[in-house]
Amino acid sequence: MSPQVSFHPKGRTIEVPSGTNLLEAAILAGVEINSACAGRGVCGRCRVVIEGTYESSPASSINQEGWDIGYRLACQTKVTGDCNVLVPEESQLRGMQIQVGSTVNDLKAVTPLVRDKYLQLREPSLQDNDGDLERLVKQLGFEPGQIGCPLHLLRDMPGLLREGNGAVTAFFTNDRLVDVRPWNTASRNFGVVVDIGTTTVALQLLDLNNGTVLAQVSDYNKQLMYGEDVLARIMHAEEHGLERLRQLIIDTINHMLVRVCDQDDICEDKGGKVCADEITAVGISGNTVMMHMFLGLDPKNIRYDPYISVTNLPPATTAGELGLKVNPLAAVYIVPGRASFVGGDVVADIVASGLTSQNGISLLIDVGTNGEVVLGGKDWLLACSASAGPAFEGGEVCHGMRAGDGAIERVSLKEGVEFHTIGEVRPKGLCGSGLIDLLAQLFVTRVVDKKGRLQEDGRVRSGESGPEYVLVYSRDAKKDGYDVRATDLTDCLKEKVERRRDITITEEDIANIIRTKAAIYAAAEVLLDTADLTFNDLEMVYIAGGFGYHIDMDNAIAIGLLPDLPRNRFKFLGNASLDGARLCLLSEEKRKEALQVHRSMTYIELSTDQRFFDRFSSASFLPHTDLERFPSLRLD
Repeated sequence: MSPQVSFHPKGRTIEVPSGTNLLEAAILAGVEINSACAGRGVCGRCRVVIEGTYESSPASSINQEGWDIGYRLACQTKVTGDCNVLVPEESQLRGMQIQVGSTVNDLKAVTPLVRDKYLQLREPSLQDNDGDLERLVKQLGFEPGQIGCPLHLLRDMPGLLREGNGAVTAFFTNDRLVDVRPWNTASRNFGVVVDIGTTTVALQLLDLNNGTVLAQVSDYNKQLMYGEDVLARIMHAEEHGLERLRQLIIDTINHMLVRVCDQDDICEDKGGKVCADEITAVGISGNTVMMHMFLGLDPKNIRYDPYISVTNLPPATTAGELGLKVNPLAAVYIVPGRASFVGGDVVADIVASGLTSQNGISLLIDVGTNGEVVLGGKDWLLACSASAGPAFEGGEVCHGMRAGDGAIERVSLKEGVEFHTIGEVRPKGLCGSGLIDLLAQLFVTRVVDKKGRLQEDGRVRSGESGPEYVLVYSRDAKKDGYDVRATDLTDCLKEKVERRRDITITEEDIANIIRTKAAIYAAAEVLLDTADLTFNDLEMVYIAGGFGYHIDMDNAIAIGLLPDLPRNRFKFLGNASLDGARLCLLSEEKRKEALQVHRSMTYIELSTDQRFFDRFSSASFLPHTDLERFPSLRLD
């Protein structure tokens, strides 16, 4: 009999062949375990507590005490018999903030990718003997042969037209029919837009007739277990094939679709619900690697000089070809990208921001793992990718985490230690905005010097990896109003696991954050230098990214992430990639704008640009080697 593995606290049990990797078993069981290194055993994030029969390799991230308790890395463990596995809180992917944008629907007219039109077709006769398709096409206003019809739909055409006695609703793009339904269903035309991020995926359900957002959901990209960044995913695809990664992103989207529409084969409009088959259009934005994996295109060459993608302008396709659980003939529109590391998500950011409709010159920064930066206006655009790293998304930081329940999102040290967690629950770690706040506060209170080194302080101590500052002592968590009691442990493991842990930031963490902010700042400087401009020449600075709303402007400037400009020149866009995809799905004008952005953007490759490395070195201090750039900064 094959071994059975039970995962807690989810209560999932799965039977797997002996020798199965424990991380793979978790994936098969639908248990999300944090993993940032594609199973190479170096990130230490997939720590679990295990009892049973298994084989596991030692890991530097687990000390002897932890090993004796039963801590193991899931990616370095093979199941050889029945096992009970506890996924502790710090290794779980749990509730997150829904990432939405801030732009409003300022469309002059809603001209969606798929339109609908109710028709009362002429009755055929010996004198009017057009074929069913030709008669339909003519009454839509096209000439026969001007608009295509999928064979599957054509086969059903005779029955569809006669079921409603010639009363039908046609759904169509500019060049093909998408669906034909008996009777008048013109009010039932829906679409979805999806922002496929390396870490998270966000989805909105839209009414294509008026542009209304009917529902929105957000979830983790299931590919996360195979690596936290795009290069790790590409490496996994090279070693193990692409199909598994492609299927994971399709599964992620399909699970989100279940949350916003009815997937039953027989579905009727009851109680305002939307049937999956009524979704006739899908809009997608995402970075270039995610688009390749979504489409099943080999991303291998993106990793190697000269970093060439299969395409930056994906062709039109259908939902059925991709395996999306909506109308199989639904049209799929993918926002075009510009280069291997400046993808459709950045083009969507630009569309959402309105940057190209302005007379002045503006800067757009997408604060994420890739750290894309765009400079320009209506006449020209320059873009680059800073490869900033995942620090602001919780990666490469000991107690970093993504923006979800328990993440510390705000910190103040002005009157003692004060912080706020998402969901107002017990603190579990620091998300991007919390890390920015904490580092800025440590710097202005002189607990950290300009090189990122911790100074003597009552909360600074020597940790396993060197000096560290303790933000939250586990013994004080209850005093701060947060419940630290173990509530979700199984009986068999409850005695073994101590969940109370101090939340700290180490000098190594600080160095990673400084490198991330320096890469973004230096990238912006290179673009400005290319255009013979300075930060003071900017009309606006747009900040895009999932946690953009929550960044404290003064703290971001204090660490040198953002330039020291008048605060009214900054605008936070939130998830502008999702917003841009929505606008493109709803507007032919915006789709043309996205295509024009693709064509007019000049890409600057930073990996071979000495200016970037020079400016990166200067920006690798708090806030910068040149303090005159930050006149508003005041140290206590």
